[in-house]
Amino acid sequence: MEAPVKQGLRLIAVGVCVEFNAMDKTVNMLPTNYRILRRATQLATLLVIALIPALGVFQIDWALASFHIMGHQIWWSNFAFIFGLAVVLTILPVITYTTVGAIWCGWACPQNLLAEWANNLTYKFLGKRADVRVDGKGAIVAAAKNKALNWLVLGAIFLGAAMVLALVPVLFFYTPHEVWSFVTFGSNNTSGYIQFPYLFSVLLIFIDIAAVRYFMCDYACLYRMGQKMFKTRNALHVSYDASRSDDCAKCNYCATLCITDIQPTSIKMHDNCFDCGECIDACNQLHEKTGTPGLLNFKLGEHQEGSTRQKILAIVFTRFNWLMGSIFLLGAAMMMWGIYTQPPIAPQVPIEQQLKERQITRACSNQCVEQQALCKAGRIAECYRASACKCACFLQQDPGNAASSEWRQCVEHYTAEAGAFRSRP
Repeated sequence: MEAPVKQGLRLIAVGVCVEFNAMDKTVNMLPTNYRILRRATQLATLLVIALIPALGVFQIDWALASFHIMGHQIWWSNFAFIFGLAVVLTILPVITYTTVGAIWCGWACPQNLLAEWANNLTYKFLGKRADVRVDGKGAIVAAAKNKALNWLVLGAIFLGAAMVLALVPVLFFYTPHEVWSFVTFGSNNTSGYIQFPYLFSVLLIFIDIAAVRYFMCDYACLYRMGQKMFKTRNALHVSYDASRSDDCAKCNYCATLCITDIQPTSIKMHDNCFDCGECIDACNQLHEKTGTPGLLNFKLGEHQEGSTRQKILAIVFTRFNWLMGSIFLLGAAMMMWGIYTQPPIAPQVPIEQQLKERQITRACSNQCVEQQALCKAGRIAECYRASACKCACFLQQDPGNAASSEWRQCVEHYTAEAGAFRSRP
């Protein structure tokens, strides 16, 4: 029994430590320029997305129908902000489509990062040509690695990642204190409300990592659909030097490393290219041995000569759609105006206090039910006694409340009123 256990622990350690920069069918391949920069950008983007709600930069409050932005509560009825936000979210993707192409997908999108990572682990545990994606050609697993232990370890790693990542969407709807109390099994009263959305997020992320992966990008991502509609050859894309095609007549290295399984030497307008640069790195690495440049490169437009950073920035600047840019700035200005003109909102009672007050009110209503019944029957003295009973109950249930002195006065006042009313002739 010891050997399988040791093997399982070793497989888990290997899976957790798999580097994000290991790609598809690569074995011990040294990372090159674009890969290192791209992986750093992807991880930084994921970190920023997690920090946005954690630091209170942006959160959503369904209960109060509002956003929380840098300490400002913005109602959904704030027309200027909501309209400006809609304009920004509509125009910004179009601007990226027409300038930097699919750079967001390949260099920043967490979905792409997780899909690559899941593919790497799948190849590690189920074989170099393994495919368990929902849009694949069926389950393809190497016979030598088609073992229950490999499947269990792979599933455990995916589930662990899903449990950690599911905290990110939850943070957009609950405070870090509430989420931390939930994670540490604290006594916070909101933990019960967090449980369902958290488990639902875990389920969705696990399914996404385990089987969906690039299917989301190809068929369900609204950003990707818009990118296919607005993409032009003037945007950033991978270019192939066809004049040197003889140099790669018998080579298929770039296609082997392509994360979207397309042919980089003949990319069509609407192919699922993410502009990740893996094919460029692969081609450059092979040609380094002969001292010649690779046949693949990033390019803006159809007639660009050279690819220096200054030229690329100049082309982006000249091809920028200034009408779209102006509309984007207008939307951003409306958002700022909406935040500035939002009237101050009175401090909200914490939900823990609200729940406590509801419990006390319910308990005191049950305790004073006899006096209330007599009051409804028309006995005025019992109405005073019912009020005194409730105040006494509140004082008993929550003696440290700031209103305790008022409750004492309430008990004394209504008890005296009840006695005075009963003593009347």
